[in-house]
Formats: sequence, C-alpha cells, structure tokens
Amino acid sequence: MKVKRFLSTSMQDVLRMVREDLGPDAVILSNTKVDGGIELVAALDYEEELVSQENVIPSLITQGEPNPSQLARMYADKHVKLQREMDTARRKIESVKSKRNQKKQNVELTDQNIADEKSNIIKEEHADRKDSDWIELSDMRAEILEIKGMISRQPSNSESIKKTRATSLLQQQVEKTLQSLCLSVPIQKSLVESIKEQLDFESAWEKVGRQIEGAVTVDRTEIIDHGGVVALVGPTGSGKTMTIGKMAARYVMKYGAESIALVTTDRYRIAAHEQLKVFGRILNVPVHTVDETNNLDAILDGLNHKKMVLIDTAGLMHSDACWSEQLQELKLSKHDVKSYLVVSAVGQYQVMCSNYYNYKVVGLSGAIITKVDEAVSLGEALSFLIDTRLKASYFTDGQRVPEDIHLMKKQDLFDKAQALLNSSERWVTINSNETGLTQDSLLFHTA
Repeated sequence: MKVKRFLSTSMQDVLRMVREDLGPDAVILSNTKVDGGIELVAALDYEEELVSQENVIPSLITQGEPNPSQLARMYADKHVKLQREMDTARRKIESVKSKRNQKKQNVELTDQNIADEKSNIIKEEHADRKDSDWIELSDMRAEILEIKGMISRQPSNSESIKKTRATSLLQQQVEKTLQSLCLSVPIQKSLVESIKEQLDFESAWEKVGRQIEGAVTVDRTEIIDHGGVVALVGPTGSGKTMTIGKMAARYVMKYGAESIALVTTDRYRIAAHEQLKVFGRILNVPVHTVDETNNLDAILDGLNHKKMVLIDTAGLMHSDACWSEQLQELKLSKHDVKSYLVVSAVGQYQVMCSNYYNYKVVGLSGAIITKVDEAVSLGEALSFLIDTRLKASYFTDGQRVPEDIHLMKKQDLFDKAQALLNSSERWVTINSNETGLTQDSLLFHTA
C-alpha cells in the first residue's frame, strides 16, 4: 500500500493533485485544515485486510475495538507524523547546508574538504532520519502493548454473561427458598440483594442465615431471673395464661414458691381466672384478681414483699372500652411494670404487627413467641421480630409445664424454620385418569 500526503490551497486543487499522482483508484484516508490550505492523505492499493494485519494489531479487532478502516487511518496518521518528522529533519539539513555555503564563500575549500562535507551531511541526514524512525516505532510499539494489556485484563463478554446468568439463577433459588420460609417481602429482597457476590447456594444460604440471626434481638437472661413485676399482654388465644403458668413453675423450681405471686386483670369474662387459679393451687402460689374493689396498684402494694409478680391480662379487642381501661392500669401504675407481648407463631404477619402497634402504648420490654410446635412456618414470627426489633425472651413449643418453655437464642427460630421447611408436606399432582374424577388433576399433600 502506498500512502502519500498532498497540500494545496483549495480542495479542488488538492483532489486534482491526488488524481494526477495516484490515479482514480486512490483512497482518501483523511483531510485536515492546516496553515496555508488543506492537507489530504491518500493511499493507493488500499487493502483493509492487509492494514489490519500490519503492525501487530490483529488482536485488537474484537468487540468494541477499532475496525479495519479505523486501523488504516491510524496507520495513515502515523505515516503523516513520520513524514513531518522527516520534513523537519530535511529543514535542519538545509539549514546546515546554507550555513556551510556561507562559510564556503569566505573560506576556500579543497575538493577533499567538499567531499568530506558532503559525506558528513549525508551521515547527519541518515542519522536524523534513523532516529526519527526509531522514536516513531518505539511509540507505536508502546501504545500497542498498552492496548494489549488493557484487553487481557478485561473479561470476555461470554464470561461476563455467564457470571451474570449464574448470579441471577442463584438469587432466584435463594429467593424461592425464602418465599417458602414465609419471610416478609422486604426482608426477602434485602437478603437476595446481599448475596450478589456469592458463587454457590451453600455459601449464599450460610450468609442469609448469619444475617437473619444477626437481625434478631434476644434477651440473654431469663425474665424470672430479673424478678420484679411482669405483665403478659396480647390478644385472646395467644397463650398468655399457659405461658404465665410455665414461667411460674420454672420460678418455683429455681427459687421456691414463697417469693412469687400471680395476678389476673381479667375481670371481664366469666371464670376467666379459673385456669390461673389451678396453676396457683398446683404450685402453692397465691393468685389475686383485679376487680372493682381491688385495683392493680392496691394489689401490688400488698405484694411488695414478693420478688416476682406475674400478671395475666385479658385478651380483649382493641375496640373494646375495657381493653383501653386495662392498658391504662398498666401504663399509669406507680409500680415498675414490665410488659411483654405474647405472639402466637401460627398468626399472620400483618396480625402480629397490628397487635404490636396496639399494645406498644404500655411500653413493651420484649416478646414471647408461643405455639411454635403448631406452626407450619416460622418466617412470619422471624419477620415480626426483625421488623419490630423487640427482644425475644422465651418461646414455647407444647403444653407441658414447665418443660415446653425455653430461653430464646438467636439461631433458634431460623433453625426451626429450616427444619419445618425440610420436613414440610410435599404436593403431588395426580392425573384424573388415575382417580376416575372428571377434573383434569387434583393436588394432594403427603406427609
């Protein structure tokens, strides 16, 4: 390929020069406005494939790198730059010649001196041109090596796509498992977002477990060890009275029956306090009832000598006037009453949160999770503890007193949630042909 530079005062003139010099097959590579006119670079016998293979640039023709036409222009720019360097060298030589000619007028030189001067001029011109070529080639080589290094450090598109696809599939797998645990949607999204850098399900799920356990707050010591006045609040059916009985039995076994008393504020329902009195007779612990003649503070005044007082409250609807009256007794008591919200694990997440907002007016000290043995999933209870940040004190998992009440640990609910998931019932699709029924298929679950 022959590349040549043309310079003229107008575009018509410079194009004429190209046609006259290189002929009609010449290819225009670039044109630039310069002082005095227009500079145009043209090539003859231009072959894109040849250009792309010259000057060790084949590895650059990848996605996002220069195409052959661009490489040709790069080559032309280098050629023009080299020509300019050579022109500069020629001007220097001409300057040297001019100076020497001036000296020639003043000093008579012999034929040998003239021959020597010519030889020196030729050597200087050759040296200048050689140095210019060497510098240009060195610069080009350095640029090429730098570009090669950048390309080698970048992952290929296929590798990037594979990694993105694998991450997406892993996140989908984790998200599906979290959905099976019945965790709340915001918590699911947060956990899935956190495992982007994980490479396999095992490591991703391990990280999920650490985050869930870290988000659950627990009371590291038992309520009965703190002593004082403790009230259990919550809706009907949450298990308040049974939990009171278990806590009282646990206290009696550890500290004796002399320093504990039981109190019920449920004076609104007929025989509502009978179950608590049964526990009192079994444990030999006195049971007191708040009513019209004995308010809560009066009863607590009479129990100042007791180290532990457990208060069982009525599970009323928050729309009931008696419900508000009961909470006011707890909130306005002159005694330091610590209230714990009793939350059934079989409840819905929205119901749990609603109860929290209804009862937090009394100043909740923590939560007790009940009926864990009856739940088909524990994601709701986990989500509730994470979102409300209530300290989990106990959890209960049966009817035995006091065996089925346990001090909560950070990993307890998550481990039990996974165990429930692993042993959950499987859904099996049975074709209608096998059953003789008219429906296309029926879903049955087997243990």
